Amino acid sequence: MAFREALEAMGSTEFHFDDEHGGQVLDIAPIVADAGKGAHLYCCGPTPMLKAFEAATASWPRAQVHVEYFTPKQEAEKKGGFIVELARSGQEFVIPEGMSILQVLLDAGIDVDYSCELGICGACEQRVLSGIPEHRDAILTEEEQASNTKVMICCAGCKSERLVLDL
Repeated sequence: MAFREALEAMGSTEFHFDDEHGGQVLDIAPIVADAGKGAHLYCCGPTPMLKAFEAATASWPRAQVHVEYFTPKQEAEKKGGFIVELARSGQEFVIPEGMSILQVLLDAGIDVDYSCELGICGACEQRVLSGIPEHRDAILTEEEQASNTKVMICCAGCKSERLVLDL
């Protein structure tokens, strides 16, 4: 496990590993039930395990539940047909069908951070000033997505005609 010694040095930590011994997968619900209500719970791994973890933690405060996906939860939105405005420069870009916001900005020579291009790393997160993004990432919580204050431009589309970013 990466960073195991560093994590163990942080104090009271508990790790659960599963090799599906005997064809049985890890039962996450009892682990979650035994965790203290002030605990932060972290989970990464295959999608079925993450879905079981999210179901088991559904009643927990979102700020205490942390999930890392290795594959996208949804395909990137590439319907296009909207305008992205960069507030700082005033530049506007029409996002065509088949391209992501990130692709259009990179093709135009705009310097933006990015990494995975799948909506699972968070590197391309941008602040939304106006407009309604169509979120497709696995990073933002449901509450964060509903607030429409930030967006992962590698995979998001737009529900409004214009999306204004703090760029």
